[in-house]
Amino acid sequence: MPGLKVVALISGGKDSFFSILHCHANGHEVVALANLHPAAQNGERSEDIDSYMYQTIGHSVIPLYEQALGLPLYRQEISGGVVDSNKSYASPATTLQSQQDETESLVPLLRKVMAAHPEVNAVSTGAILSDYQRTRVESVAIRLGLVPLSYLWQYPFLPPYTETSLLDDMVAAGQDARIIKVASGGLDEGFLWENVANHRTKTRLVRAMERFGIIGDGAALGEGGEFETLAIDGPWPLWKNSIQVEDDDKTIAVGEAGAASVKIKTARLVPKEPSSDFLYEQLRRPTTLDDKFATLATRMEDKTEETPETPDEAAKTTEALDLTSGWTTQTTDTCTIISNAMAEGNSAGEQMTNIMTRLITDYKVKPSLIAFTTILLRSMSEFGAVNVAYGSQFTTPNPPARVTIACGSTLPMNTHVSLSVVVLHDSIVAQKQGLHVQSRSYWAPANIGPYSQAIITPSPASSLPQLIHIAGQIPLDPPTMDFPAQGDLTPEAHFASQAVLALQHLWRIAQIMQASHFLGAVAFIAANSPTSTQTRVNAALQSWKLAHLPPVTEEAEDEEDEHFDVWDQRQFGNAGNAVTATRRKDIVNAFVPPCFVAEVESLPRDAPIEWASVAIRALDGAVETKGKRYLALLCAGCFAN
Repeated sequence: MPGLKVVALISGGKDSFFSILHCHANGHEVVALANLHPAAQNGERSEDIDSYMYQTIGHSVIPLYEQALGLPLYRQEISGGVVDSNKSYASPATTLQSQQDETESLVPLLRKVMAAHPEVNAVSTGAILSDYQRTRVESVAIRLGLVPLSYLWQYPFLPPYTETSLLDDMVAAGQDARIIKVASGGLDEGFLWENVANHRTKTRLVRAMERFGIIGDGAALGEGGEFETLAIDGPWPLWKNSIQVEDDDKTIAVGEAGAASVKIKTARLVPKEPSSDFLYEQLRRPTTLDDKFATLATRMEDKTEETPETPDEAAKTTEALDLTSGWTTQTTDTCTIISNAMAEGNSAGEQMTNIMTRLITDYKVKPSLIAFTTILLRSMSEFGAVNVAYGSQFTTPNPPARVTIACGSTLPMNTHVSLSVVVLHDSIVAQKQGLHVQSRSYWAPANIGPYSQAIITPSPASSLPQLIHIAGQIPLDPPTMDFPAQGDLTPEAHFASQAVLALQHLWRIAQIMQASHFLGAVAFIAANSPTSTQTRVNAALQSWKLAHLPPVTEEAEDEEDEHFDVWDQRQFGNAGNAVTATRRKDIVNAFVPPCFVAEVESLPRDAPIEWASVAIRALDGAVETKGKRYLALLCAGCFAN
């Protein structure tokens, strides 16, 4: 696949520049830089405005980046303020809102870049853990037809699971980013103008955060606003010139509550000599599979001869599913489940339009109340038209999580599409939470479309666990959004590897939603395959079972770790050093939850397998039973194949 032409959003901070390196490392070309800066008031520009969205401190240095990187720079004033302060963001409903919210300042800026560079088709940002910033850039990018790239998204929670792995990689790449502002009780003026991409500075930052008990949540990276940085140098060939600021050209300004910042009076460019010390291809990128699932893949290879059930039992379906009644309704204390909704129409798109119309008018369902949907198609070739009709109804942030499969002749005669929905009650919908990541990253596949990776169904009482509906996950390579190549793998081994990759996506989404247990899963497998149904059923069941087995641990080494810290051991146990304790808590069931395997006609993008699941944040018998009822909804219409 040809690389993208990227405009990189820069604030001057370390992350946006390191993201540029990852764009190049993934085969893309950054062709322009874009920056938003404070508007002038009374002839002067504020050095550091109060903005949730944009870093502005040090903005006087930004113009130098054009020559430092040899890339055209486009700038735009920030207008408006915070109108929508929600964590997730959607396109403003009115023109007035778009004029008032500071996020919308990105629109004229990116349009300016696109007019000067018609080849631009992607935008890069340095988002690491901030949903607030990521969802706003995504909203604008998608509206303008640009692919959002956030290669640093969830970086601390990817191999090697170290909060400071980003800083370590910056050190290795030769990036120089100076701390220009501190705003945390753990930091003082002594950190100002230190290179954050330096082992000594990193160690000092970690120790400072440890003293305040906030290590592990991105504090060592400044993700909570603890500090801000200004990049002044980096590796050739990205950096053609470095930026130099003499001691006499900067002053320290002390603010309130211990905050302090560097104010730069002037800076200059210093030419760099061409060097071959750094190559984009050498930049460390997180491995596709993390430790858990790389081990699982190996164990899958070792168990190829084992079968969890006899061949006849594993693939057999017991009864055909009758969808002819349609529009079945069940009600719980949190939601209403409407199953097998169908409508008349000459095409799948027309039928979906009529289904949504009836849901809204006859059943009084507001699209914003829907938490999860299952779409059954007669043919996956009709998915595009269905998606348009379906997606037009969801205009608020965090649309429903979704599973889409093609069931062929299982659907009744003249029925092209059937829809099932989980609709939240009005009393709890305000507490709904979701995850909708539309950026390419190393974490999990982007959801470019009207569905979220996961939606949490609130409980009627705060003391009860919450259900997490996880969308169907197919084995796409997250940074490329392509299926992994088969290479020299056999068809059987290739399917098994894709089953493991898609299951890792499901797992990571559950982890980021703080799931404590899975209630079960459905593995949909496509009928058109070079391997037997039995082989694929066994591979899916084995991967699900192995994912829930206790991890294989190696004997501790005899040598004592010179970096061992008693405080770290007390706080993080076997995780060891606090710097390496960023790994998210794994999901542990006391038993292997049920797993259903359903062979369907086809899956989105002709995927070989798709995993879907319901999880919870805590275990409770009543909720577990209810969750199984929702899990049954995932299977609707599939076992008849």
